[in-house]
Amino acid sequence: MESLHTLQRIVLAASALYFFGLAAFVPGLLRGLRRKKTSDFGFQTSNFPLVTILVCARNEEDNIDRCLNSLSVVNYPPELLEILIVDDHSGDATANMLESWKEKLPNLKTISTVASVVPEHQGKVNALIQGMDAACGEFVLITDADCSVCPNWVTEHLRWYSDDTGMVSSITVLESMKPFNIAQSLEMTELLGLSMAAINYNIPVSVIGNNLSIRKRTYEEIGGYRKIPFSVTEDVALFQTVWNSGKWKVRFKANDDLLVRSKPPGNYITWWKQKHRWVIGGKDIKLMGRLILLLGFIGAFTLIAAPFVLSLKFALAAIAIKFMGDLLIMYPVLRGLKQMKLIWFLFVYQLYLFYFLICVPILFFQKDVKWKGRIYHT
Repeated sequence: MESLHTLQRIVLAASALYFFGLAAFVPGLLRGLRRKKTSDFGFQTSNFPLVTILVCARNEEDNIDRCLNSLSVVNYPPELLEILIVDDHSGDATANMLESWKEKLPNLKTISTVASVVPEHQGKVNALIQGMDAACGEFVLITDADCSVCPNWVTEHLRWYSDDTGMVSSITVLESMKPFNIAQSLEMTELLGLSMAAINYNIPVSVIGNNLSIRKRTYEEIGGYRKIPFSVTEDVALFQTVWNSGKWKVRFKANDDLLVRSKPPGNYITWWKQKHRWVIGGKDIKLMGRLILLLGFIGAFTLIAAPFVLSLKFALAAIAIKFMGDLLIMYPVLRGLKQMKLIWFLFVYQLYLFYFLICVPILFFQKDVKWKGRIYHT
């Protein structure tokens, strides 16, 4: 009986720890959601810089039209906007589709990785190296071929650059409204929201590579991907290198103009491979990132244990506290992104999160990341 009472106290303490742990991130979160005034730019609007949008595409015949459609209506002077697509050894119709797009987008340029491989760098990193080498812009904005961006995406990224800013990042959600995909969007919202809060506390955690911009000078000064040890999550590796340079600031901001929408994984196998890549890449995250993951496990423990060890009244209270902790992060982020329709799926998200956290130990010890038809030995 005494052991049961001890377990009850542990569950109640876990729910409280989860809530207050997330609450500690709220001030940093709100700082990241604060918008600048419309006219508040770090440079004169009459003298916009040359910008490159860089996309690495590998077998993206089902996605490239949607991506380029969104890039074609970006609200930025076309003569100052270079759209650069790196065809990364595609074996489908991607290359032919890109050629046809050149007639509609005069500022579209393409290169292929078939003709050149950077020694000791494989996969997407090789494509990124070649793309960054070829980029003419003073600033390079990076997204993926399965993504679409908002019309003000470029100008809103630039709005957050000052003289000492080397990188700006924001949040991505999935475009699908299927429950499983909405749960993934909520997962991304919460994890990236926590990363944003931590960065605004001057603590590096992570960024997402399909909604990222970097000053070309910053990239060159740190030596680019050629000098960064290989990682299956190359975006996080680049972010950490910029941060550790000590010279350049990284800003993580979120609003509806910065939002990127991505297509969801096509099936469960693709979802598993994607999560495996993220978990393996996450081995390199710093202490705060691990604490965020630990909070996730504490929250999952609350959901599992509360119905079995607490009375109905206290179990509901513990679960409600867990829900409120999630809302502390999700509500302001979704409101800032104008994605409040997702909040109604919070219960589905709890089930999804519980399942995903069970999978994490399996993913952590699984060998050889398989992604986009390539195998990366880990």
